[in-house]
Amino acid sequence: MADGSGSSAARSYRTLQNLAGTLGCSTEVFFGDTAPHIFADAEELLRLWLALENSSERLRVLDFVRAVKSAADPKCGDA
Repeated sequence: MADGSGSSAARSYRTLQNLAGTLGCSTEVFFGDTAPHIFADAEELLRLWLALENSSERLRVLDFVRAVKSAADPKCGDA
């Protein structure tokens, strides 16, 4: 059992590391009091994303987010 739980814990930690890397934060934010506040919008965005069944609708969302990101980061738009 110890091997199974250790392996599971290692997989869970790797999953948290991957998620933190994707979100651009450290794994510590998942365990602090601020995590629910920081990720509430991301959770809503993911929930809405998953509710979109049509791939063209998802593409529209991605195009919009890319445009917002480009406008917020002038370096990104010049590349």
